[in-house]
Amino acid sequence: MSTKHSKKEHLEAAASHHEQAARYHHAASRYFEAGKDYAHTAHQAMMAHGHTLHAIAQAHDAGAHSANTPPITPASAGSGADSANAAKHHALAAEFHEQAAQHMRHAVKLFDQDRSAAAHDAQLALSLAVRALSHGNEAARLFIKLAPAEV
Repeated sequence: MSTKHSKKEHLEAAASHHEQAARYHHAASRYFEAGKDYAHTAHQAMMAHGHTLHAIAQAHDAGAHSANTPPITPASAGSGADSANAAKHHALAAEFHEQAAQHMRHAVKLFDQDRSAAAHDAQLALSLAVRALSHGNEAARLFIKLAPAEV
């Protein structure tokens, strides 16, 4: 297998992980909106987080990382630690993952014709992944505040 195919496969894997992370974040968002079953919500959130980390690792393995990747910073949620805010963070994370997946899929399509454009799309996806991770982290922080009362 050539390096060319290996990088392309990493981009494809990153897109897949973003899609899976988005599905798990959507599920976690729905559970938080319903205000019940926090144990299952935590499981959904952990699965989303794992897929996020795999997507970022695959993007890095494909060479999509650069010095321009923004640092992971906590998302601001305001002062309320409630289910609605956690649901919003999961929904935002899912949205960013969906966008990242689209950029990764586009990078895969462009890979053989225009490596520069493919790298640009992969970099955009990585930036979106970092934003998704930040929102996932904030949702996890809010869960910890909610969990003692519910679990």
